[in-house]
Amino acid sequence: MVGAGTVSTTAAQQTSAVSPSKRLPLLAPDDFESLQLVAWRVEPGQPDARNPLLEPAMPWDSGGIMAHGTVLHDPIDGLWKAWQVSTPGEEKLDGLKTVHEHQRRLTYLESKDGVNWYRPLLPFVRWPGHDRTNIIFDLDSGGTSVYASVFVDPTNTAWPYEMFVMRGPLYGGQKENKVGHLPGPKERLGTYRYRSKDGKDWKLSEGPINPSVGGGGDVSYVYREADGSYVSYFKTYPKAREGDRIIPYDNNARGGLRSVSRRTSPDGSEWGGEQLVLTRDWRDPDYAQFLEICPVRVDGGYVALVNYYDAVIKTMCLQLAASRDGITWWRPDRRPVLANPPLGDWGGGMIWQMHHPIIEGGKMHVYYAGSEGLHGEIYDTRFGPRLEVGGETVMGVNAPTLPFSTALCRATWEFDRLYALTSSVGGVTLGEAVTRPGKPAGAHLTVNVHVKSGGALRAELLDRAGQPMLGFTAEDCEPIIGDHRRATFHWRGGATAPAAAVKTRFVFKRAFLYGFVWEPRAP
Repeated sequence: MVGAGTVSTTAAQQTSAVSPSKRLPLLAPDDFESLQLVAWRVEPGQPDARNPLLEPAMPWDSGGIMAHGTVLHDPIDGLWKAWQVSTPGEEKLDGLKTVHEHQRRLTYLESKDGVNWYRPLLPFVRWPGHDRTNIIFDLDSGGTSVYASVFVDPTNTAWPYEMFVMRGPLYGGQKENKVGHLPGPKERLGTYRYRSKDGKDWKLSEGPINPSVGGGGDVSYVYREADGSYVSYFKTYPKAREGDRIIPYDNNARGGLRSVSRRTSPDGSEWGGEQLVLTRDWRDPDYAQFLEICPVRVDGGYVALVNYYDAVIKTMCLQLAASRDGITWWRPDRRPVLANPPLGDWGGGMIWQMHHPIIEGGKMHVYYAGSEGLHGEIYDTRFGPRLEVGGETVMGVNAPTLPFSTALCRATWEFDRLYALTSSVGGVTLGEAVTRPGKPAGAHLTVNVHVKSGGALRAELLDRAGQPMLGFTAEDCEPIIGDHRRATFHWRGGATAPAAAVKTRFVFKRAFLYGFVWEPRAP
């Protein structure tokens, strides 16, 4: 999956997207055969000090600049661009009825630096009092619009821009079930394919694509692989299992747990069967649910941010996940890497991330819509039945989602330091991790590590029987201290692994290991 927003990139181009940070290969549990007194640490993203980057201001986005789209740094003209969903505001809600889900319009934003965003005035859609707007698709062109996945291919001189977007004429309140000149979906939303010469004026080319790219739900991001094939990650609803807790006021009429599934396609037109890739497991609390996986490729697999939905308090934050194949996802820790601030602040209710992280200059930027409010109602004294839970009264009826009052925000990570393996005790107590068998003979061991004051990281080479090798024991190792993106181990026996070396035992003392690799020569 392409993380820099371009398509049809070669393997060399994908590698170059990572090289500014000199990121070491993906670190994952399958690197190790045993772990003792160590655990995984995730690094939180740093919200941009200039957040919100763009607030609601126009009549058509007064209710929210709400993501469900793509931000990328366009390789053609160098501009930062966003294709995302906006909604008008609702000052008063009519009981449990809201109209925001029927009013979602695809809009276009630009920025010269990725921070200062503006609304280009386009000629496609008018608004009362505004002959030009930044709206790309209005309701009468195919109903509500959500989840625009946009790709840029500079080598395609005819149609460099491609987009998959979910549209719903009837769901959007239109009388006729049509999207442009094509039929509308049989379900409430269908996926349609567009192409463009400039990323602004889009031509409908295909749809509704069946089998449904998004599994018939309302969340689906499409990604394009380096070989030209496609992958979709979308929200699905596997049935609740025995013992699963269903939250009374959770607005999930399907009776299942929000989870993420995956489909693949060789050409974007014919899609394979649905495959569940992320759902609640035994380590998650019984109110945990998931809506989005937004990945970026790294050497050895993928890392992604996952939308984690707390059905009890109706908030959404981001967790970190990693995968070798894009199918089996592992979360290093269940704590958020982008947590919600207090309710009423941007992001205090929900964090909706854009299509993919953007990697530039060793940084990973994640653009998101931060909402001031919750996903759905918890307390409302006008409605019943009422439930007494934990000494307080809450709603006992499924309510629709609340309007998403959102603004465009950004958070940033060090791309080569998203998560680490470290001591689970800390202090002077040592932890250890033994790698799986490999063939390090003749190579040098390079690590990405941060060591706190008074700590050290040591490495010991083991033979096939798991025995320390003479001259390459932990006692023979020159300990690594300090902060290093790339540091090479040295032992009394030298810096090159002997022929009989098969495994490595890392010994942790106040050290954070972000990655390691055996290299043919020292950097």
